[in-house]
Amino acid sequence: MTENLTRIFVVGFFALALFCASTAGAFDHKYYLGVTGGASTITGGDSAKFTLRSNYGVSVGFRLSERWFSELSFSTHKNYDDTSATTSFTFGGQTAYTTRKWNATRIGLTASRLLFAKENRLNVYFGGGGGLMVWEILDPITDTTFDVRGVRNEWVDYSASEIFLNSALGIRLMLSGKWSLSWDVRADYLTGAGAEFEEAVKSSRDSWQIGSAVSLKFHFGVGSAPEWKSDLTWPVKGEGDTSVVSRQSLDGDDDGVPNELDNCPDTPRGVLVDRQGCSLDSDRDGVSDGLDDCPGTDQRAAGMVDIYGCPVDSDFDGVADYLDSCPFNKPGAHVDASGCPIDSDADGVPDGLDDCPYTLFGVEVDQFGCIDLSMLAKPMVLNIDYPSGSFEIDPNSRERLKQLSRILNFVPEIRLEVNGYTDNIGTDVANRRLSEKRANRVRDYLVTQGVDTERIKVFGKGETNFVASNQTAAGRAKNRRIEIIFFK
Repeated sequence: MTENLTRIFVVGFFALALFCASTAGAFDHKYYLGVTGGASTITGGDSAKFTLRSNYGVSVGFRLSERWFSELSFSTHKNYDDTSATTSFTFGGQTAYTTRKWNATRIGLTASRLLFAKENRLNVYFGGGGGLMVWEILDPITDTTFDVRGVRNEWVDYSASEIFLNSALGIRLMLSGKWSLSWDVRADYLTGAGAEFEEAVKSSRDSWQIGSAVSLKFHFGVGSAPEWKSDLTWPVKGEGDTSVVSRQSLDGDDDGVPNELDNCPDTPRGVLVDRQGCSLDSDRDGVSDGLDDCPGTDQRAAGMVDIYGCPVDSDFDGVADYLDSCPFNKPGAHVDASGCPIDSDADGVPDGLDDCPYTLFGVEVDQFGCIDLSMLAKPMVLNIDYPSGSFEIDPNSRERLKQLSRILNFVPEIRLEVNGYTDNIGTDVANRRLSEKRANRVRDYLVTQGVDTERIKVFGKGETNFVASNQTAAGRAKNRRIEIIFFK
C-alpha cells in the first residue's frame, strides 16, 4: 500500500516541478520545490525500540506573506526494531536483532514563520501543522504485516492511515536568489485517529516520530516589482517640473534620492525618506517608516517599542507596558484593562493561574489556589485559655475553629475525633467530666459553622497524656487542651 502511494506521489511531484521550472522568474519568488533527506525514529511506546534510519522526501512550498509560508511534504520511512540497542536514537542498529519493521508514508501540511526578515541570507523558522501517516508494521523476514486485536477483539492488520500533529524548528540558508538549503528538527505525534486497535495495543505502541532532515529547495514564481515606497510620501509632480530627478542618477543607498541631493546618504534599505533622503518616523517611536510594523503607535509608547516599532509587552498579558499598571505579572494570569491581575475568589492566586477559581473567601490555599489540606495531616492542638472549671472557648480558638470548619465543609469525607484533656488539679472523676464538656463545646461550635455532627466523635480524657509538667502554671496550661484528630 505505502509503495504504490509513494510511486504516485513522486511521479506527480516531478511533473509539477517540470511545469513550475518553466515559469520560474527572477525575483519576489512565491513558491518552491524541495528534495529532502534525513533520519528519523519511532518512539514513545514500550513494545519496541526502533532505531534511527534514513528517509527521503519531496516538498512544495508557498509564501503566504513576508514571513509566513506553508509547505506540503511527502516522505517515506523505514525503521527496524533492534532489541539490542540501548536507545531509540542509535543510528542504523543491528539487523541481526531485528524483530519488526515500521514502513510508513508521511503526507504533511505545515505553516511556518521566519524569525527574521525574508531578505536575510541566514534565517530561523518555526511552525506546526498536521497530516496523514499511512503505516504498517511488518515481519522483517517474511515482509508480511503483523496481526493484532482490533476494537471488537477481532484480528486485524497492524496498519493504519492515521492523523498526526506536527511541530518543527529549522535554519534556512539562501545559497542564491533561487536556491536555499534548510535543516530542521521535527516531531510528529500520532493522535490515534484512524488507528482502530484494542486499548492494550494503543497504550503500548509508539506514538512519536522524531527526526531531522536537510532540504535543498528551488524558489520560483514571478510577482510584480515592489513599488518604491518613498513615492507615497512625495507629492505628484507634473511632467514639466524639473525638480524631479531621474532615478537613473547615481544613488548610493538606493532610496530614490541621488547622492548630490541626499542629506542622509546611508539610509538603510526599505526606509521611507523625505525629499532630502532622510528617514521618516511619523509616529516618532525611533523606528523609521518602511521598517515599522506598527506605524501608528501611540506617542506615549516612545522608548517602549521593540526593534519592529511595536509596543513592548514584557509580561505577555496583552497590555502594552506603557499602559500596564502592573508590568510584572506571571505569564498566564488574567488581567484587567490596566494590566493588573484579576482574582475572582480573592485567594491571592490570579485567575488563569488558579486551579481552583471558586474557593470560598477566607480559606487558606496553596500556590495553585486550591485548599491547603496539609493541616489535616496531623492533629490540631487548641490550648484554650480556660478559667478554672470553665469549658467556654476563648476568641482566638474560635477563630481557628472557624477556619477549620471552612475546610471541613469542602471535604465532607473527612471525619474527626475531639479529645479533651485537663491538668491534675481536682479529682479524676471531676476532671474527666470537665474535659468531656470542653470537647462537647468544641463540637457544638463546629456544628454551628456547618459541620455535620455525625462526622464528629467526642471523648473526655481527663488528666491523662500530659504534654508538660503540672508543677508549674505554664505546664498546667499546656495540659488543659483540646486535640482534634482527622481521619477518613
